[in-house]
Amino acid sequence: MAAFCTKCGASVPDGMAFCSACGAPVASAATPVASTPVAYVPPASSAPAAGGYAQPVAVAAPAGGSSALKIILIIVAVFVGIGVLVVAGIGFTIWRVSKTVHVSDSGKGVSVSVPGGGSYSAGNITVTASDLGVDIYPGAAQQQGAVRVSTPNGTAITAVYQTSDPMDKVVDFYKDKLGTGASVYQSDKSAMLSRADEDKKDNVIVTITAESNSQTKIAIMHSKSS
Repeated sequence: MAAFCTKCGASVPDGMAFCSACGAPVASAATPVASTPVAYVPPASSAPAAGGYAQPVAVAAPAGGSSALKIILIIVAVFVGIGVLVVAGIGFTIWRVSKTVHVSDSGKGVSVSVPGGGSYSAGNITVTASDLGVDIYPGAAQQQGAVRVSTPNGTAITAVYQTSDPMDKVVDFYKDKLGTGASVYQSDKSAMLSRADEDKKDNVIVTITAESNSQTKIAIMHSKSS
């Protein structure tokens, strides 16, 4: 295969070291070197396992996840513990109260006795004129709901009665029983009479109401302080 002079471009026969036209030296043609293909080898981590499936890769869990879970569990345990202590405290208080307060039911009312001299009675308890500090209206029937409270500082008794007599007649009766020193507030359907001693430690209040069923209701409250 003929070569060409790199200086003048003339054809140079094979084997000639110089150009016959200009005498310039002729460079030897480079012999092409065949390149050897290199086979591709996949990385070991991505090479498929037997059966055509890639090997599973383990993923490490975040280091902080376990610590966060422990903290949450500790907080929950603390709140549960506080709740148990609160319930236990309430139960202990109720137990102590149940040991000091005595309740009895006589069939006519409920009586509660508290240490220190206090008591409370309610229901169909028997109330006398002496308890109320004033006479009971003649023929009046005692109603349910009488209350007697006793404390180291004094007592209070309330009772309710009912009569078929008209309101004005009942008012006149209690005006006479409470005396001229009583205060009287009266309207068409109700009246309130009150009396207190000089020291205001003994008070009687009588409330009289005309009911729609032609009955008259009498509520008497007597309080005494020590």
